[in-house]
Amino acid sequence: MSIGAVRSPARRQSGPPAVSGVLNLAKPEGITSFAAIRVARDALQERHVGHAGTLDPAASGVLPLCVGRATRLVEYILRQSKTYHARLRLGQMSDTGDLEGELHTVASAAHLTQADVETALLDFVGLVQQVPPMHSAVRHQGRHLYELARQGLTVERKARTAEIHSIRLTKFTPGEVAEAEVEVICGKGTYLRVLASDLGDKLGVGGVLAWLERTEYGPFKLTEAVSLEQLVAAPAPRALLLPPEVVLQAIPRIELHPAGALAVRRGQGTWIQRPLEGAPEGAAVEVRAHGPDGQLLAVGELTGLRFKPLKVLLPLGG
Repeated sequence: MSIGAVRSPARRQSGPPAVSGVLNLAKPEGITSFAAIRVARDALQERHVGHAGTLDPAASGVLPLCVGRATRLVEYILRQSKTYHARLRLGQMSDTGDLEGELHTVASAAHLTQADVETALLDFVGLVQQVPPMHSAVRHQGRHLYELARQGLTVERKARTAEIHSIRLTKFTPGEVAEAEVEVICGKGTYLRVLASDLGDKLGVGGVLAWLERTEYGPFKLTEAVSLEQLVAAPAPRALLLPPEVVLQAIPRIELHPAGALAVRRGQGTWIQRPLEGAPEGAAVEVRAHGPDGQLLAVGELTGLRFKPLKVLLPLGG
C-alpha cells in the first residue's frame, strides 16, 4: 500500500490538545506503525497521537491510537490482552524471525503431525520466558534493537517474562516445510516471532513467523476498525474517534456532583455521596470519575468516600 495514496496535507497545531478520543485503526501490511500514526495526525489535525504497542511492517490488524488528552490512557490499553492470528512455518528459520529476513532450511518437517504440534504448543501457554528479537523496539543503552540490527550488530538480550493465555491450532498443513495456523491470546510483551522460533526449536526443525494479524486488543476488534483510506476520506475524521472511556471499561465508574467535578478538574480530591458497591472497606480502588454531564474527567483512587485523581483528562482551561 502506498502512503502517498492516503496522506492528507499536514496541518500545524499549537497549544493544548483540542480533542480527546481513541481511534480503532486497522493498520495494513507493508507500512510501519509510525507511518500510520503520521497519516492519522494529519487527518485528525492533532499532533498528540500515541499508540498502544506497534505492529511490525509485515503485520496487519488492530492498532489503537489515543488522540489528544486520551494519550494519557495508553498504559490502560497496554494492560489488556491481545488476540493474534498467525501462520508459523516449521522447517525454516531466519535472522529476523519472520519472512523479512534471510530464510534458511533447518530440517525436514515432513514427519510432524497435527498432534505433534498441538502437544508442543501446550508448553508455551502460561508464563513463558522470551528473549526479545534483535529486530524489535526494545531499547539497549538508549537505542532500539532494530536500529542496531540494521547496522549488522547483535547484542546480548535478557529473557523477559510474557504471558500467553491460550493457543489454538486452527489449521495444520504437513510437508517438508509445514505450516501451523494459530490463534494466540496473550498479554503485553509477547513476541509471536519468538513463539515461532521457540516452537521450531522444540520440534527440532526450526520455525519462522510467516504471517501475522492482530484481530483484537482489549475492547477493540478488527471487524470494527477504521482503515487509513476511510480515515483520510472521511468528511469529519474526528467523528470516527471513540470516547476515551472505552479504554476503561474494566474499571469501576463513579459519578461526581458539580462541586466535586470542579475540584477534580483542578487536580484536587473530593468526596462522593455513596460508597462504591463491592469495594473492600478501607482499601484504595482504581476508578474512573465522570462529571454530571457524563464526561470522563479523571482516573484515580477511591478510598471509602474519598476520591483522589491521579490522571486528570479534562482540566480547567486545558
